[in-house]
Amino acid sequence: MMHAVPPSDDVGPAHPPGASGSSGDLLPVVWAPPPVSLLSDAELLGSCRSDELERRRVEGLLIVSMIEIEHRQLHRNDGHTCLAGWGRAVHRWSNREARDRRDLAHLARRNPHLLSALVSGRIGVAQAHLIARTSTAPRVGRFVEGFLDQMIVEAGRLDYADFELYLRQWRVLVDQDGPDPARAHRDRHGSIQFTDHDYIVRLIGPNIDGVKIKALLDQIERLLFDADWAACRAEYGDLARPELMRRTPTQRRYDAFIELFTHIDPTTLGHTGITGTTGTGTADDTDPGQDTPSDEDRGQDRGEDRPDGPVDTVVNIVIDLRTFLTGLDQLLGRHLQRDVRSPFGPARAFSHTLDGVLIDPRDAVLAALYAKTRLVVVDDLGRPTQMTSTSRLFRGRIRDAVLMTSVRCTHTGCLRPSTEGDIDHLTPHTHGGPTHVCNGGPACRHHNIWRYLTGAITRLTDHGYWTTHHPDGTNIAPPD
Repeated sequence: MMHAVPPSDDVGPAHPPGASGSSGDLLPVVWAPPPVSLLSDAELLGSCRSDELERRRVEGLLIVSMIEIEHRQLHRNDGHTCLAGWGRAVHRWSNREARDRRDLAHLARRNPHLLSALVSGRIGVAQAHLIARTSTAPRVGRFVEGFLDQMIVEAGRLDYADFELYLRQWRVLVDQDGPDPARAHRDRHGSIQFTDHDYIVRLIGPNIDGVKIKALLDQIERLLFDADWAACRAEYGDLARPELMRRTPTQRRYDAFIELFTHIDPTTLGHTGITGTTGTGTADDTDPGQDTPSDEDRGQDRGEDRPDGPVDTVVNIVIDLRTFLTGLDQLLGRHLQRDVRSPFGPARAFSHTLDGVLIDPRDAVLAALYAKTRLVVVDDLGRPTQMTSTSRLFRGRIRDAVLMTSVRCTHTGCLRPSTEGDIDHLTPHTHGGPTHVCNGGPACRHHNIWRYLTGAITRLTDHGYWTTHHPDGTNIAPPD
């Protein structure tokens, strides 16, 4: 609620009467915030929800006006070539806002039910903008209208992060018959640039290589953290805390990157592939079953450069059976025409790491040949059915299987990767809940403790989505 109050002695008019910028002799209206401190908890939450629904309605009405402005070509009166330029100039919108609203106006003009969903509050502003942005994506944008009804349903059901992930997966599925799937391998490149005081390394390549590098960096960074924390405890004792450690998290990530290259044995580079690809983007010619030097053999002549112990890493890739068969077809050169499936619902198609990094299906099949990559094939309900073994991480298979059910903490709105959290019993262990794949869900440390203290319950719905409920059954984030 807005309140018009006369200016006080402390808050004077923005322009004195008659000054430039004032409207006649009228004093400007000073806005005072509503007395929200007087509202009860329920009233405050309800007011915030009402404001959000009003925001969606106003955004929809703005798009309606933009459609008519473009129809009348009014934006051209002041030399603007499109609605985006008009919005940036007249309303001071950011470039992203201007383009998203322009694209949303174009899409909504052909599909009024999208605008109806926004005005009625069934989908959020950010979700509507994301759909509009997807409609302009190269090669796949023209297919958005064919899936629009399903996108609207999922935009109201999912939080933004999950909706964004599924739209990315949808783009990969629709783009199956687009450019050469090996382009990321073929076009991989790296560069190093120097300035007067620092340097910049730039690497561009397929996701499968990136997740391998990230897995190595994560492991080395944990070792560096343990060393820093031990030094901090030795210096400060019980007063030790993370901010007193000698390196910041970003500094440790940089040092981990340097350590990664420091411990490379150049004598092995001609025998073992780093990326698993050749210049043509095909699989490494080395027989995956042949003997390769062990970590100990590679480091025996390093002297002081040898690390204290081996850094063991494993890359987990979750893929559904039909997508796996698609990757196998691509690998074998059998480009069969398969149905394009929606990335929504329990039968959705996916191929990604535990953190949600999308992996090309062909790369996922190739990755299964490497000793430190675990491939998990799941059924149409997302339940692991087959798991390739890794000689290094046999223990903890149940934990890893549970992590593969979600790329993030299962608490709605939390963006903490599942790999950085704990496994939460869906039915508490104290209530007889078994330690089993079907009774576990990834949760960050905070939400794991919060659920235990509050008695909240996490569920995996029949549609394959996670929900969290208060003990009375109330969904903490009900669908719009």
